[in-house]
Amino acid sequence: MKTQDAEKRKTALTKQFGEAVTPTVDRDGVLEVVVAPPQAPEVLKTLHEEYDFHQLHDLTAVDYIKDNQITVVYRLMNLDKPDMLVVKVPLDRSQPEVATATGIWPAANWLEREVYDYFGVKFVGHPNLTRIMLWEGFDGHPFRKDFQAFDQAPPDIEPHEAYLASGFEGPMDLRDVGNGNGAARKLIVNFGPQHPSMHGVFRAAVELDGETIVDLKPIVGYLHRGLEKLAEMRTWAQVIPYTDRTDYLAAMNNNHAYVLAVEKLAGIEVPLRAEIIRVLMCELNRIHSHLMAIGCFGLDTGAITPFLYVWREREKIYDLFEMVCGGRLLTTYFRIGGVARDLPPEFLPRLKKFLQEFPKCIEQYNNILSGNEIFQMRLRKVGRLTREVALKYSITGPMLRAAGVNYDVRKADPYSLYSKFDFKVPLGKNGDAWDFYWLRVLEMWQSMRIVNQAIEYLEEVGPGPVLAKVPKTLKPKEGEAYVHIESPKGDLGCYVVSDGGPNPYRFRWRPPLFINVQSLPELVRGWKIADFIAIFAGYDAVMGEVDR
Repeated sequence: MKTQDAEKRKTALTKQFGEAVTPTVDRDGVLEVVVAPPQAPEVLKTLHEEYDFHQLHDLTAVDYIKDNQITVVYRLMNLDKPDMLVVKVPLDRSQPEVATATGIWPAANWLEREVYDYFGVKFVGHPNLTRIMLWEGFDGHPFRKDFQAFDQAPPDIEPHEAYLASGFEGPMDLRDVGNGNGAARKLIVNFGPQHPSMHGVFRAAVELDGETIVDLKPIVGYLHRGLEKLAEMRTWAQVIPYTDRTDYLAAMNNNHAYVLAVEKLAGIEVPLRAEIIRVLMCELNRIHSHLMAIGCFGLDTGAITPFLYVWREREKIYDLFEMVCGGRLLTTYFRIGGVARDLPPEFLPRLKKFLQEFPKCIEQYNNILSGNEIFQMRLRKVGRLTREVALKYSITGPMLRAAGVNYDVRKADPYSLYSKFDFKVPLGKNGDAWDFYWLRVLEMWQSMRIVNQAIEYLEEVGPGPVLAKVPKTLKPKEGEAYVHIESPKGDLGCYVVSDGGPNPYRFRWRPPLFINVQSLPELVRGWKIADFIAIFAGYDAVMGEVDR
């Protein structure tokens, strides 16, 4: 059915745009459309308005230096079916320019800035085409294949200029509005990158009228480590530990996305027992991540005790991780072709004991946090994420489902063995801070269901291999592959391109948080500064994933 729909669209687009497009259907039934740069805006707009690809899932680029081209890759999603479509726009390397897509999908803003930062592609008409991860004044674009690395120091920028670069106009701290002597005074306050109410090194420049938020400018990049560039200089297997360090509260899930992409690219079949173990570990990691999320909800709103309580269960999960791989936070357990080693004999009894105790722990969290009247007043009807805003900004994960959109990659585009497991996808009704919190509590129950089924499945399958035979120096054939999974933060994607060599030619990490955080100004305008803290807690921000 998926391939049939893609073929119908292929025929329709060819008829509509003629030689300006070259559509093909890949092995997964995904339509790929190569578009000439002048026609790109019209094709993208048509796909959005007439074909219902209402979400810009991802936007990146690949430097094909041999062909003297930089190809911009748009990955579009229709969440209702669900369905994916890829648009590729090849640009001349000497002057790579294409029209911006921000007028179609506001989510394109940061994604286009990132491509400009890394590749030097100019998106004509972009509202603020400046660097987003590297500093202004950085010489060159490091993801180009002919880029020569050398020591660079940030330029000397006057404080006023640095402030203007953050996206606000006017004096450094105060801005006059209105006319005459009775002009109101609006204050700019920087929350972060070092602030007790911020998650990691995130900076929010907040414009206030009293305690009411007039506008907010999210500023990222303080934790940028160049993950995607580093991957190009490592073998396929050596990339795995780097994925742990993006969302470092979900290392297993990160590993999963990457190894699935490489296995798809290289045509590697994973043993059944290894697939079951992967699902089990990923769901344990989802519980672990959500525990930290609900604990931080309490901490951010002034309740310290719940944050301390969740560490009790998180430590038990850490102990289980340590039993299988020796790691706790950064596990590096998954391998291309399976997992590093089988579960030790004492693992499943310990896990069963944890699953028996954990429901009482959730009940305890509900008694001290979920049922707390003050906590509920801080979250209920605070913030408002609608379906329209969620689609505009390509939001995924618990936040998207809090807006009532029934999209979970495990159900929508099942990977690994998820199609064999019975579980539900909790949905919210109001898209407020309370739904952001409560859905994570409900998802922990569903993850427990999956883990219990995985234990039964393992016992039914019995002993067996957990790692396929993979060459020590893997050299996948020339080509590309894309895989996306449901991480605790949202739709996590991995795009790999091979030129037949021992390391990735291009490695793209589609971070759900980086894309989600763009929507923050929409959610906080008109709310009080204290509400901003409660709303931002709903993003469950880990800056390692945002900045990479």
